Amino acid sequence: MSIITDTRTKQKLKKLLNAKTPEEYIDQSVKSNLTQREKARATKLWLEQTNYAIEDIAYARNRHPYWKAIKQKNHQARTRKRFSDFNYSTGNSLPWNDKLLKQFLEINDQKTDREIAKTFKRSIPSIQAIRRRINLANRILKLEGSEKPTRTMLLKKINSDEKVLRKKLQILKG
Repeated sequence: MSIITDTRTKQKLKKLLNAKTPEEYIDQSVKSNLTQREKARATKLWLEQTNYAIEDIAYARNRHPYWKAIKQKNHQARTRKRFSDFNYSTGNSLPWNDKLLKQFLEINDQKTDREIAKTFKRSIPSIQAIRRRINLANRILKLEGSEKPTRTMLLKKINSDEKVLRKKLQILKG
């Protein structure tokens, strides 16, 4: 690291390097007014002197309120753009039948929303709606005592409307 002559910068750097956890490190980093270059160097030094990995810092950073707020800026516009860019529906509302839902359950864990939307010629919101119903069905089956729900069990549940599944879940939670 280059020689830093400014004593304030040295103090801030020392404070940053004395952080015990990634959460504390991120908090100190946000509060300091070090340059990006100085922060990058400090991060490298901090990682070398602790047993943490860069993934630990990334995890802490994603949960810090400052960075959450930065990520949330313009999220609605980005979401709208993503939905329109990957809208494969033909404009008319197609019903989900058992055959399509079976195929959906087979590829659900392997593909992203947009890939599934392209496969089924649907919009991303419709894919997300089916995924919400699958999650609700899994939670309901778990509360009913089913250890590992089968696709057949899931299929029976996800044929219901989302509102019906939510009401049933609330009843089971009691």
